[in-house]
Amino acid sequence: MATRQPRCLSLDDVGDFFSVKELAALLGIGEARAYELTRRRGFPCMRLSGRTIRISKTGFKRWSEQSFGI
Repeated sequence: MATRQPRCLSLDDVGDFFSVKELAALLGIGEARAYELTRRRGFPCMRLSGRTIRISKTGFKRWSEQSFGI
């Protein structure tokens, strides 16, 4: 049985705010790992209606530059 790979995305493919599922596809990681990342201190995300998480594209770019120097 073949495993299904998540579709790869680039930042150009997402809007100004994107979902955890899109974050996982951007980074090539699983959704569970993406949710862990959103719980990190300083990660640019917001919770809407308690459970919905959205990530700021601008904040994500800034965070990745600070965290990884890219």
